[in-house]
Amino acid sequence: MKTYDFNFQLGDIHNRRNHKLDRILNKRFKSTGNAPSSKAHWNAHSFGLENIELYKNLNAKEKDLLLKELSMDRIQEAYHIEKSGIAYGSKMTLLSETMDERVLYGSFTGDEARHFKLIEKYYDNSLNNDITDNCFLNFLSQMIEKAPKRSLVFMIQILLEGWGLDHYSSMANECQTQELKTDLKSILEDEVVHHGSGVILFEENELTKDERKIVMSSLASFFQMVQVGPISIMTRLESMGLELSRENRISALEQMNAYESTVYKLNVLKRLMKKSGAKGIIEELDHLGHLQAFSTEQMAACF
Repeated sequence: MKTYDFNFQLGDIHNRRNHKLDRILNKRFKSTGNAPSSKAHWNAHSFGLENIELYKNLNAKEKDLLLKELSMDRIQEAYHIEKSGIAYGSKMTLLSETMDERVLYGSFTGDEARHFKLIEKYYDNSLNNDITDNCFLNFLSQMIEKAPKRSLVFMIQILLEGWGLDHYSSMANECQTQELKTDLKSILEDEVVHHGSGVILFEENELTKDERKIVMSSLASFFQMVQVGPISIMTRLESMGLELSRENRISALEQMNAYESTVYKLNVLKRLMKKSGAKGIIEELDHLGHLQAFSTEQMAACF
């Protein structure tokens, strides 16, 4: 039996570019180019900031800087997610068991390459590209590199790409930059197919004991990231030089409806799993308490 080393080096590979291919890639991806990177593509409402007293008390320059940083956080995350999508499609193409599967995943890889080039226009290349400090991106890269095929179909296509449909839809609808709004909607059209094929391919009862163990371990890690609420937004708010007490953090989380928005996200994920027929997985997650949002007090204690 042949084995493959799927070391995609997701955090480092973009540092090693072949500039000889620039001309070919620029011709291949005609719709891509350069777009302003240091721009607030979303407003305060999009980040749930408009009712937070701490945000209201910032001056206009500080508010603009915060929104630009939060916007770039979203772009940076999307940039690395689409880069990971290319790696996922490549791995699944090699692991395909039929010609139909190979064609399907080969087309996915092409889609993700296009998505990557679309998002790359808005990415600030001066940013630190080390993803090891980003819990979600590090989790995603580790899973793509190490998880077996059936586990990946569930985690990537059903859960994360389904989640991405909701997330990218909100990003597109609320985006203030028309070109980026158009690009996000274009990405969404492909992600519908990626997610839908995962629902068709996945059968919970086909998971081996080891595959199920990997799925449950991955889900536990992922759901904990969701349960803690909008920590990244709160961290950015604190980076404005504000020294927040526990009470300040709880108040800010309450003002941005952090608990309610987290409940919504968990329900979206539960619906995605239910649609795939993963009844046993849902029951186990519920039993372990992973489908319950943390209280604002618990969220405040996480950063």
